[in-house]
Amino acid sequence: MAALDTLGWFQFERLSELVLEAEAGIEPARWEGSADQLRWVVSQEPITLSGRTLAPPVLIRCLWLRDGGADELVSRLGTEAGTSIVTFANRDGADGDVVYGERELLDVIRSSPELRLRMPSLLSFDVAPLAPERATFDIDAARELAGVFVPTPAWHQAVAVLREHNFLVLTGPPEMGKTAIARMLGLARLAEGWEVHECIRPEQVEACFERDRPQLFIADDAFGSTEYRPDAADHWANHLDRILRATDENHWLVWTSRPAPLRAGLRRLHRERGGERFPEPASVQVDAAALGPEEKTLMLFRHARAADLPEGLRRVIRNYGSAIVSHPHFTPERIRRLVARQPPEHDIEAAIDAELTEPTEAMAASYAALGREHRELLLAMIDSPPGPVAERDLADALRRHTSDGLPKAPVDLVDRLTDHFLKVLA
Repeated sequence: MAALDTLGWFQFERLSELVLEAEAGIEPARWEGSADQLRWVVSQEPITLSGRTLAPPVLIRCLWLRDGGADELVSRLGTEAGTSIVTFANRDGADGDVVYGERELLDVIRSSPELRLRMPSLLSFDVAPLAPERATFDIDAARELAGVFVPTPAWHQAVAVLREHNFLVLTGPPEMGKTAIARMLGLARLAEGWEVHECIRPEQVEACFERDRPQLFIADDAFGSTEYRPDAADHWANHLDRILRATDENHWLVWTSRPAPLRAGLRRLHRERGGERFPEPASVQVDAAALGPEEKTLMLFRHARAADLPEGLRRVIRNYGSAIVSHPHFTPERIRRLVARQPPEHDIEAAIDAELTEPTEAMAASYAALGREHRELLLAMIDSPPGPVAERDLADALRRHTSDGLPKAPVDLVDRLTDHFLKVLA
């Protein structure tokens, strides 16, 4: 299989759009045509690509070639005499005045860190040297992830937040992609020559920090979800002043965490040091759980493609794709598990529902890490009427499930559950 074939037609079209935009300034919205067949854009202005200036009209076409070839596809798009032709194709050997085949596109990917950041699945190609001595995070796991990673809106928002504030907090329930986004950020920066360090304690950031080296620090699960560390937030808050003052365009810090400890730490800094240097929590916080149907569909497709499923199971995935994507318990981790286990084709609907409904190891570990009082609060919420519940009614439900009266008000227990088990709506 050619290297670019692993992208699939949808992401190959996206790659072609980004390359044309970067090299000729032609916006993706100008493309016409039918996806999975032939797409094109016509420029009535001269454009310069690969060192050549092409006279108008210029026809730019994107061909997704299979084993057959391009003749039938291209014949559908007639051209007038004198038309300049630019061809993007996932295989080498296509025709045109300027051709971006596999070789040329891999060269562009290799030379463009910005392109790799906008489309991180390109990091699955061996196009940039990765120096292990510059990293203290799991490079192999990140490289494997790149083959199935989907740049969600949360990914693009995370990059924008880091560029503006140099500090990012990824929030969301377990298994929704916080660690995946952090690792792909690390892989992208490592491929650009940065150092990447994964840290649990703020002292690790301070020990590795070097002003003259570009560095990314990742505090994954900084405050604990699978192993609750109630003192971790206060510990980070004690160091947050120095660490945030050290961040700049060449020194980034990424937390994957519940948002409440961040708010508490920044409130403390605003109160003690003033707010001119420190961002508001909302400006650095990105919810990794915000997934739409397009992102979910692409996740399902990329996991299925990477697993090289047998034809029968690929057909099942296609036939039941809509039900899988719309399933209320869809998460990226459950999709990975579903594809990896390859459910039997008989009674497939029940098998798919079971795979997506059964808690994953990550969710089970997070629940196991909860204290008794927090588990009792979850039971009380299940025992409460649907819809908004008054705190008094929740307290009554909690009394029915607690083993020692009501030692804490429900509002005092909610913070530990927020973002992992509960979504608090203002």
